[in-house]
Amino acid sequence: MAIIKKDDYVFLVDIEKTKNYYKTHSLCSCTECRNYYVQVKKRFPRLNDFLNEFGVDISKPDEICSLEMNDYIDYFSVDYTVCGTINQIGKYEIEIYDGIPLTVTVTNGFVSPNEQTGQYFTISITKIQLPLVLEEKSTTV
Repeated sequence: MAIIKKDDYVFLVDIEKTKNYYKTHSLCSCTECRNYYVQVKKRFPRLNDFLNEFGVDISKPDEICSLEMNDYIDYFSVDYTVCGTINQIGKYEIEIYDGIPLTVTVTNGFVSPNEQTGQYFTISITKIQLPLVLEEKSTTV
């Protein structure tokens, strides 16, 4: 277990268990999600580094809530599971500037569907907008 400190937060994280979780959990196959998977790592390197410190694979979130706009997709919430516990919760969200301001919210336990067993917490990212780069039409209704 590793102790990770971010702003006023202190986490106790099982990095290897988290990495293994991301090697095996299933992904959504809708157009919006696949669009996110193919470009998020290169588009947001600071966010990728932040999540990687916890053992999270940025291109394999547990849940994505999105809305397709005219020329982009608004990913208003993207959730990731981390194996471990929150030892100290900060007063505010964590802010990351990665070309645009991103907000990181940490929640103890369940936020979105995931395949994790044991102790975990959820890291949610908001305010991501990405162009639609796939050559197909949206699959959402």
